[in-house]
Amino acid sequence: PTLALARVSCLRSNGEPFIDDYIQKSEPIVDYLTRFSGLIHGDLDPITSRHHLVTLKTSYLKLRWLVDNGIIFVGHGLSKDFRMINMYVPSNQIIDTVHLFHLPGQRLLGLRYLIRYFFGNDEGIQDASRGHDSIEDAWGALRLYKKYMEFKKSNTLDEILRKLYEDGHKCGWKIK
Repeated sequence: PTLALARVSCLRSNGEPFIDDYIQKSEPIVDYLTRFSGLIHGDLDPITSRHHLVTLKTSYLKLRWLVDNGIIFVGHGLSKDFRMINMYVPSNQIIDTVHLFHLPGQRLLGLRYLIRYFFGNDEGIQDASRGHDSIEDAWGALRLYKKYMEFKKSNTLDEILRKLYEDGHKCGWKIK
């Protein structure tokens, strides 16, 4: 039996998805880890799934091709994701929003908190009622990166980061 954590999503810089693969499992799944994966019973079944199912090898080869061709990956917690699939990606090809919005010596901030902080509560990213969605996460990370670049361009990044952490401490890192 296996745990299911098996979806790979990639977006173009304009936010359009170009990979949204669900990894087909041959072993019986005992826990879909829906809270983290967004997967539910049937998502990985070739007979009932409405998703694009591929083998782990196929998905890995797609990612490997992107890495080998110098594609820049923007995401939240990407280093951990690539480590989990045992893929080396040069650091100059990874833009990780978990590190862009981080003050040294302070805690790392979650994607959901950052999205709600900068874009408002109604964004619905990682909404418990709908479950986790890797396309939404990728889109959110891309929006955060663009916001980061705005802050850098306007020379307000340091001020924004200090306020972000100050506000986070005040609200216990929860935005209602």
